[in-house]
Amino acid sequence: MFSLIIDNYLNKLNLKPNIVTIKMMKLICVGKVKKDYVKLGIEEFLKRLTKYTKMEYLEVNSIEEKHLKGFIIALDVHGKEYPSEKFAENLNKIYMENKPLIFLIGESDGLPEEILHKADLKISLSKMTYPNELVRLIFLEQLYRAFTILNNEPYHK
Repeated sequence: MFSLIIDNYLNKLNLKPNIVTIKMMKLICVGKVKKDYVKLGIEEFLKRLTKYTKMEYLEVNSIEEKHLKGFIIALDVHGKEYPSEKFAENLNKIYMENKPLIFLIGESDGLPEEILHKADLKISLSKMTYPNELVRLIFLEQLYRAFTILNNEPYHK
């Protein structure tokens, strides 16, 4: 009964009990998505992520210095690979540093070396090669999966 009262109170305040969230995240991608089915997938996962974070998705012509304010995670073919659970754990640790999380995805040939050198962390989705547009969608799905893991939600299993 008491937890029902607390849940009702939190709902009135528009707060969710026991949900791990991150205040601000950005995904900055070089180039524009052209395929409609990829755009739809990206929109779907951006919508799902609103439960956990304020997510800004930017498509730019090039990464500029103004984009590099926060904890920078670059997706790079030579980056470290993580299982989904470890990726979620790392996101949570970085969140504790209270910095905005900025994810960078380059063009099909990757990010320029000068940008990679400024990254706090370089990660790889896989040793396999994916079409550049799909990398964005796969990465957003992994972000969503990470939040469901952190919140013990059934999506991951």
